[in-house]
Amino acid sequence: MLSKDDLQQFTKEELVDFTYNLLKQIENLTREVQFLREEVRLNKNLKNSGNSSLPPSKDLFQSKNQSLREKSNKKSGGQPGHKGETLLMTPNPDKIIKHAPSQVCPKCGEIHTDESLKLVGKRQVIDTPVIMASVIEHQIYQSTCKCGFIDSGTFPVNVAAPVQYGPNLISLTAYLSSRQFVPYHRLTELIQSITNISMSEGTISNILNKAADSVLPLYEGIKNEVANATTIGGDETGLKVKNAKYWAWTWQTALATYISISKSRGFETVTNTFPDGFPNATYVSDSLSAQLKIKAKSHQLCLAHLLRDLTFFQQIYLHSWPTKMKALLKRAILLKHSMTPEQYTEPFGERAELIKAFDTLLKQTLPGNVPKIFPFQKRLIKRHHQIFTFLFYPGVPYDNNGSERAIRNIKVKQKVSGGFRSERGAEIFAILRSVFDTVLKKGGNPFEDIRFALNMASCKSDFRLNQLL
Repeated sequence: MLSKDDLQQFTKEELVDFTYNLLKQIENLTREVQFLREEVRLNKNLKNSGNSSLPPSKDLFQSKNQSLREKSNKKSGGQPGHKGETLLMTPNPDKIIKHAPSQVCPKCGEIHTDESLKLVGKRQVIDTPVIMASVIEHQIYQSTCKCGFIDSGTFPVNVAAPVQYGPNLISLTAYLSSRQFVPYHRLTELIQSITNISMSEGTISNILNKAADSVLPLYEGIKNEVANATTIGGDETGLKVKNAKYWAWTWQTALATYISISKSRGFETVTNTFPDGFPNATYVSDSLSAQLKIKAKSHQLCLAHLLRDLTFFQQIYLHSWPTKMKALLKRAILLKHSMTPEQYTEPFGERAELIKAFDTLLKQTLPGNVPKIFPFQKRLIKRHHQIFTFLFYPGVPYDNNGSERAIRNIKVKQKVSGGFRSERGAEIFAILRSVFDTVLKKGGNPFEDIRFALNMASCKSDFRLNQLL
């Protein structure tokens, strides 16, 4: 640090230069302090799953989130008019046990006959029988004719090994692993407990691999169904495979779910999976650049994501812009619920008025003290034609919740099992889960349908998804 004597030795010009440089440093430091103070203030309102796209797992040790769901005047629990359900008796029980009184009257000693009995009550117990493995042995015989010709029987096409597991057990294993998320080590214990069959984790891996190969025609059929749909949602999430970062992608419709595993989160995954894009569909997604680059007839940005961002802005800034934008988007959602089929294709005043108000709000000049809103506003301006697509097509939703529900199963599986041991293991889960979710969407029974698919595949029969339902 310079002393007073040092400064007295400076010339006038040197003092001017020194003072000018010092003031510039003070200005830069003041700007940096203001920036850091703003960061500290914003950190008091950290992003969470309630005001951003962060998953709920990131909310650990944070304060309770603000839900996007508005409070209503309804009481919790079942609402008036809700039809309750109770455990009902079956009219055709598998077994009836009669409990009759003593044939001798305990009071007078009179002997009663069966004709005097009268049914006065009944109760039913619903239970499962003890499950035991059933072993079916196939034997082939041969006969020798007097002419010397030897004729022999043949094994069924689906009996190809000296000892093998049947389609029921394979279906159960696939169902428990991919639908119920049971990890391998617990699956070996569960199967042995209920069937008395001892399996290693390697055997389970081989069984799941066989199940996935058997339903590949269904998996490809789902992909084609999604590619030809008119409304498609897409999403992606990270997953751990052999301690490496992979990505699970989903493309789904109201009746189909297709899941794929990739090493990349980039657009190359989309082009490798659907090289032609979706030229006849409205594509619903978040704002990931790879999602927005997909070729489609039109796009719809997820309003749930936008609303969470606006909630965050409301929490950190005292400005009316996010509040007004949030109210406008909610107004659009309410309008969606009330529109008639004709209003989607005909000129509709309320829709036009809403879009005009949106454009006006986008053009509003924001002050410099709300810097985090600027990129958001810029994104809406660039994508303004992708915000209200759902108001022009009745089958297009305003959010991407369907895709998030489809992709969430990957995270649940990872939470339960701790990740996948191999890329093939992740692919097997994606194949089986795609089939299970699609069958459920179509109102089918996933366990029964996977068993049917295995039977058809083992018979070398060609089949498609529509044969299941």
